[in-house]
Formats: sequence, C-alpha cells, structure tokens
Amino acid sequence: MSRTATGVTSLGNEGERITAEYLKARGYHILERSFRCKGGEVDLIALDGATLVFIEVKLRRSLARGTPLEAVTAVKEARVRRAAQVYLAYCGSIFQRIRFDVVAIMKSGKRTDITHLKAAFGAAL
Repeated sequence: MSRTATGVTSLGNEGERITAEYLKARGYHILERSFRCKGGEVDLIALDGATLVFIEVKLRRSLARGTPLEAVTAVKEARVRRAAQVYLAYCGSIFQRIRFDVVAIMKSGKRTDITHLKAAFGAAL
C-alpha cells in the first residue's frame, strides 16, 4: 500500500500536533515545528528547562509497516542531526545542553498511546 504525499504530510502534522500538546502539558516550550534544511529535518524543537531538545515524531495507525520506533532508522537520525547542526549554527551557541528525543505514537480509533524516549540517541554533534 502506497501513501500519497498529502496522506503522509497530514499524518506527520497530526503526530506533531499531538506531541506538541503532550510536551506543553509537561512544561516544554515549543520553539519550532517542521524545521527543514538542506539534507535534514526535525519535527519539533523545544526547550525542556534549559535543555534544547530536538524531537523526532513517528505516528502509526497500525503495525502493518512496523512500530513507530522501528521507523527511526540510522538514516533518519542522521537527518535530524544535520538539521540540529544547522539550527544551532543559526542560533549560535547559546544552548549549553542539547538532547535528541523520539516520541512514538500509536493511534487506533479513540485510543492514543504515546511513548516518549528522552535522549534516544547521543547528543554529540
């Protein structure tokens, strides 16, 4: 089964919206959504206290293509890291601590299960 670009985009937007609400309820401050640059992208950028957090979001409605966490591959990690480097170059080095999180969402009917992995991959850039 193939998805149209619109279907993937709307699923991604829904995942980002759910995650932003989830994180705001836990005291995070959302700085950016869908940050893209040449060779990289990151779904959400937020502050968790004094820590700048780059967040990859994966939403699935079924397990037909695997779990949301299985979709976070080494290639995806590299794209997030590239975007983080560009963002940090743009902002300067005002952030002393950074972290890379993954938020995996399984949504089936009215049920939404969220798994938030803090420091899902190392912070060294």
